[in-house]
Amino acid sequence: MDDDELQQLRNAKRQLGSAVRDGRSRKWCLSLWSRFIRARDGHRCVNCEAAAEIQAHHIFRRAVLADASFELGNGITLCRKCHSKAHKAFNGRPTPGEPLNTRGGDDQDEIAYLFGILAEDADGRALLHDDFYFIGDHILDRFCAWQGFKDIHDMSVEGHISRLKAAHEIWSQAPEPWYSKVASDVGMEFLASVIHRKQSG
Repeated sequence: MDDDELQQLRNAKRQLGSAVRDGRSRKWCLSLWSRFIRARDGHRCVNCEAAAEIQAHHIFRRAVLADASFELGNGITLCRKCHSKAHKAFNGRPTPGEPLNTRGGDDQDEIAYLFGILAEDADGRALLHDDFYFIGDHILDRFCAWQGFKDIHDMSVEGHISRLKAAHEIWSQAPEPWYSKVASDVGMEFLASVIHRKQSG
């Protein structure tokens, strides 16, 4: 990416940030977010390199984690075919605030894979993770509450790894029994007790 393209990307990031801070409509902010994600990823699918019919995809669903709707690190450009594959297990109408993995919508392996290829792509194109793929601490805190890997988040806070790589590590290392437990009704009660203990201690 040359200097002009980097400047255009910074301008697009600034425009999105201003729109979110100024309380512009959600539709407008999502449009700016989508435009930024596609530009950052070089207007091609990060998974297969296709340049046709590209779309910005939220790695972690907005219905479950609305706070991550405009996070730069929660977006990846996919072509229509790869986007369809990402929604293969679940492509229903989202219900705001629905629990993690409701209706099979949050595949742990898919989330880990997408964060992983996004980080690899950023490295390959020499784009700074925390400039163009930022994930806020409040989002990583939520990931840690769900998955139980606070030490990984601490590594990102201390500057040992980027927040994007922390997200990948959290989702790729979580044990399947933990994930299954959290995804169940009993697990949601268990999760609430874990969060309560963390807040109390």
